[in-house]
Amino acid sequence: MNAITRLYKLPLQTPNRLLFLSFLPLSPPVFAMAIGNPGSPSTAPDLPVCTVVFGRSTFLGRSLVAALVKSRHWAVRVADTLPPAGPYPIHPEPAAYFQVDVTDRSTFRPAVLGASSVFLVDPLPSSFSLRASRDFPRLHALAVVGAKNLVSACRVSSVRSLVYTGSADVVSNGKNEFDDADETLPYPDKYEDAMNELRMQVEEFVLSANGMDGLSTCVLRPSIVFGPGDSNLVSFVAEQAISGRAKFVVGNGKNVCDLTYVENVVHANICAERTLSSAPASIAGKPFFITNEKPVKLWHFISDILVNLGYSRPSVHIPYKLAMTIVLLLRRARNKPNSCRLLDSVLSPSTVDTLTCSRTFDCSKAKTLFGYSPIVSFQEGVQLTVKSLPQLANDLSHSRERDPTIASKADRMLGSGVVSEILLWRDEKKTFAFVLTSFVLFYWLFLSGRTFVTSSAKILMVVCLSLLIQGTLPSKLFGSNIEKIPSSCFEVSESTVRNIFFALASLWNGGISTVRLLARGDNWSIFFKVAGYLYLIKLLLHIPISVLVGLGLTCLFTVFIVYEQCEDEVHSLKEAAVIGLEIMKEQLIDRLPKFFTKNA
Repeated sequence: MNAITRLYKLPLQTPNRLLFLSFLPLSPPVFAMAIGNPGSPSTAPDLPVCTVVFGRSTFLGRSLVAALVKSRHWAVRVADTLPPAGPYPIHPEPAAYFQVDVTDRSTFRPAVLGASSVFLVDPLPSSFSLRASRDFPRLHALAVVGAKNLVSACRVSSVRSLVYTGSADVVSNGKNEFDDADETLPYPDKYEDAMNELRMQVEEFVLSANGMDGLSTCVLRPSIVFGPGDSNLVSFVAEQAISGRAKFVVGNGKNVCDLTYVENVVHANICAERTLSSAPASIAGKPFFITNEKPVKLWHFISDILVNLGYSRPSVHIPYKLAMTIVLLLRRARNKPNSCRLLDSVLSPSTVDTLTCSRTFDCSKAKTLFGYSPIVSFQEGVQLTVKSLPQLANDLSHSRERDPTIASKADRMLGSGVVSEILLWRDEKKTFAFVLTSFVLFYWLFLSGRTFVTSSAKILMVVCLSLLIQGTLPSKLFGSNIEKIPSSCFEVSESTVRNIFFALASLWNGGISTVRLLARGDNWSIFFKVAGYLYLIKLLLHIPISVLVGLGLTCLFTVFIVYEQCEDEVHSLKEAAVIGLEIMKEQLIDRLPKFFTKNA
């Protein structure tokens, strides 16, 4: 039976409750229909009232609201910091919407007044979010201050139960791995990701509020939630595909994780609230891990998503230490005034850790104490998620298409003429002829065993003899016309000669200017550049000339075509390398005595 239409029988707790609950993963258009007039009262006052906080701005919150509205079991309210989207009629009765200010306790009162239960959904960006805000005070207010004001409003309004859904990452310091961890695992002493530290603070406050003014609380810790409309993991994979980084595997690709389908997390919320209302002593004041019970290799899941987006499976492995070094260098350069666009989409250290570490959790406590068990298998969850990707895949394929009317950067670099046609393999016959001629000359001049002068002299003799014979032949021979090489082919225009001399003069003047700067002794940046170039030349001179020429020819006919196919990736690597070199240079200059750096 399809998970979207599956019905689940739950025991009655009040005379007004229905026998069935159905759970529906919510797409944005459906969710828009589920939100009714802002602040409007429920049209079914006999139903118990529940409030979902951050039920519009979060992926899980939207799914939870959809399931509650679909069940016809609750009079649903949605409290969120986003402004109301407007009235959207739906059957059954619409949810009521309340816009709240997390820093103002009074704004929560209308949203929870008269509610028997409150569901608080973690509003913080996940470790996979590439656009996570760096405004820590705002995020602290959103999570911690908002949770404190919500709990205060619940206590004053006599709310019976509060279920907070956070993340399993609260027990991870970012670098530790664990297998089948349970709720006895303590919080780490130090967090690498500030978001997880904020989640820990919210957890502690929600659990400490248990039993105050009749309020029962518990905490759910789902591990890596995914599903249709996912704005975390699936969105992360899609953005990596767009950026061209989807071909890379960070680490060895064998790390095992628990991924939890969103409908199962929704089901866990309902089960926890039901138990908090009927037998709060069994689960109140406790945290619970929520998983799909079957850990999987994270990179197998990512590969399946990429294949369904129309991309190849990632195959190039980047070691963990190398990936983390690059991320840390880019992170340090992020605040520089001239930082490049790459810094806006760079992976965070917590993302690298999540992509490389194995972390699995034991959810048997949730099964035992409030009857949770996955209602959608991992395979079925993947299928439902994949079915939601066609439109995204179309958008991605459209973004990958190159406009054939616009010359590529490699084409413009080569002058968009005959040279670009040859080196970019546009005219395969010409390219093959030049490749064959180049490597024949390479063999004749460098690999034949003769000296370079002897080989060059013989080539010149052959060329001169060929020109002489061609010049003495009649214009017509055996009925065939023989085209003569016009003398204009051997002429060099005055403008060409002038440009050559101008280029040489410019190089000379540039060299003299550099020498003058070095002679002043006050520009150490120029000194290090010159020293670096000279050292590179010294290294190259130790390599046999035949090897250098052979490598040069090989690169000549391969580098430009590769660059044209992978322009974005090459520029991203270039930007990362430039930033790394700049940071290394600054560190080197900082270590020099002040006498050397005062005018650098």
